[in-house]
Amino acid sequence: MNKRYRKTRMATSALIATMLLTMTACSGNEPAATQGEQGANSQGPLALTMMLPTYSAEQMSTSSSILATLEEKTNSDLTVSWVPSSSYTDKLSATVASGELPKTFVALEPKASFIVNAARSGMFWELGPYLKDYPNLSKMSDTVLSNSSIDNKIYGLYRERDIARFGLMIREDWLEYLGLDAPTNVDELYDILKAFATEDPDQNGRQDTVGLAVGMQGNNIAGFKDVLVFLGGPNEWALKDGQLIPAHMTEAYLETLKFYKKLYDEKLINQDFALVQDGRSVMYKGKAGLWIDNMVDGKNIEDNIKKVTPEAKIQLINRIAGPNGDATRAGTGYLGMYMIPKTSVKTEEELKQILAYFDSVSEKDIQNLLRYGIEGKQFTIENGEYVQNPDPKLRAEMTDSSQFMILQNEVENYGTELEKRSAELFKDNATFAISNPAAPFISNTAIELGNELNKIIQDATVKFIMGTSSEADWSQAVDQWLQSGGSKIIEEINAEYAKSIK
Repeated sequence: MNKRYRKTRMATSALIATMLLTMTACSGNEPAATQGEQGANSQGPLALTMMLPTYSAEQMSTSSSILATLEEKTNSDLTVSWVPSSSYTDKLSATVASGELPKTFVALEPKASFIVNAARSGMFWELGPYLKDYPNLSKMSDTVLSNSSIDNKIYGLYRERDIARFGLMIREDWLEYLGLDAPTNVDELYDILKAFATEDPDQNGRQDTVGLAVGMQGNNIAGFKDVLVFLGGPNEWALKDGQLIPAHMTEAYLETLKFYKKLYDEKLINQDFALVQDGRSVMYKGKAGLWIDNMVDGKNIEDNIKKVTPEAKIQLINRIAGPNGDATRAGTGYLGMYMIPKTSVKTEEELKQILAYFDSVSEKDIQNLLRYGIEGKQFTIENGEYVQNPDPKLRAEMTDSSQFMILQNEVENYGTELEKRSAELFKDNATFAISNPAAPFISNTAIELGNELNKIIQDATVKFIMGTSSEADWSQAVDQWLQSGGSKIIEEINAEYAKSIK
């Protein structure tokens, strides 16, 4: 008999026995436990099946010390189906369609059409009313819960990410060589990009560098949305005269187009940006001085540049002032969420057990277990510094352990100087970040036609920057977007917005 199957049967038998004992105990005069006290730690081992994405070639072993410790600390028996991240959403879509779901799973794209339609059909438990009863889950951000909601209802436990993580990763050694200070506003930013492209910062006697590394991150031009916000523009959608309009219909978007065209014309960005899938590769080669994106990547960028230029240094900058002062864009504050299907979890009692498990996962010691491993095995603390164990077998036991996490508010920061600096700047960003006012709302037309319509705008954006189209052509592209379904999206988003303000 399969070891995991035996383990699950034993856990199930123990659960039944414990439930019988609990029923007997309830006949006495002891006070009933609160919902937050029920579940994983009071009703025996919780048999919990789950489906998670893996970002590694080899999935976490069932004999992993991390998994065993997690099960022990949460009083659970976890059976995990790992699916490669590259095919995860397709696999989940087919699984939802079949109705054969585990008791919980991660939805990487919670507003994909198949998730939204399944939620609307009543397939998933609505979790919002229960969160207040759990010490850790009750601390979840109202803003992020709203951002992850479907029709103003909470169907999942979001996997926390800092809400504003974007900024500049700049070659500090180039600044020092050229005698320049870090930029604090858009004008200074332009001047530095020009110096990086024209004043031989890599000291090789050739004009072969660019100021800003640019590539296509999916259908988006890397850094464009950030510069749009720097220049006073909105984050995805703007609220104007009581109505929400998409960013590409604002004057600030056109100004950002012109700014990028200027950078392109003056060769301050890589001329092949439209063909580059990951603009960081230009940084890795030591040929660009600046990358704009999630600052958590600063260490990775510095490490890669050092392979070419050992003395390279990256500096992180989060405040760039424009016409409206310092501005940065906020994200949604989460990356996927755990959902609980009613097809697999039939009773409210079992739902509460699962929520208690997730509440336990958010305890400080478990957050740090999942991030760093077990002290003395995967790492040690030497003179106050975190030191990873080089043993690949022990490190492999941590494979994808972070996928079990939801809240990360109690994680210790054992990172490098750059990693600690990014964490500080994330907190600062949150104090002045520009949010997307349409983040909580769903447009059925956007679900159906979003990719097609986004391509109209992105193609027109690239053509304008490269000088192969005019302002008139840009206006025609916006009209095409509206006529092809964009008007319906605006109508539907504003209908949802109107409901929310009531």
